[in-house]
Amino acid sequence: HTVYWPAFLMAADLPLPKRVFAHGWWTKDGEKISKSLGNVIDPVELVEKYGVDQTRFFLMAEVGFGSDGDFSDHGMILKVNNNLANELGNLCQRTLSMVFKNCKKAVPSKIGPLTAEDEALLESAKGLYGRCATAMAEQAIQKYVNELIEMVWEANKYIDEMAPWVLRKTDPDRMATVLYVIMEGLRHIAIL
Repeated sequence: HTVYWPAFLMAADLPLPKRVFAHGWWTKDGEKISKSLGNVIDPVELVEKYGVDQTRFFLMAEVGFGSDGDFSDHGMILKVNNNLANELGNLCQRTLSMVFKNCKKAVPSKIGPLTAEDEALLESAKGLYGRCATAMAEQAIQKYVNELIEMVWEANKYIDEMAPWVLRKTDPDRMATVLYVIMEGLRHIAIL
């Protein structure tokens, strides 16, 4: 990585890279990957089996860039089910179904005064891009994904504490504000 490529660039009178970052190695189920063992991982098959977004998420989330990592179907299923299906998926389902049923099928546009909890989640969501951009600038891809996961955790904690399903009966205006705050958090997560 740092011998041949710079030599090629120098020979072509092109600028040299400011930094070089080499990836780690992957094992499968704790064993070295090799054709003779028959445990080669075909990325096309991974995408066909799990989906492109799920595969991308697992590869970015499971191992710090530059470190070695281990792939297993069991680990892939756990990571995707826990973070994407259970945490993000359930948050989206609870929020979007409430917005659809109770807010004329649109993000609430009329919101009431914001509480300290509302402001905290909104500030965290607004800062998400900066935190993720810093992680990517450092090639800390796993940290980038963890920032997104932590934002999902914050939003799940918020929705559980605010309980908009209870507010629907007792304070519909507050429910609309809570749903707006969660939707704003989801908007920031979805962009990244």
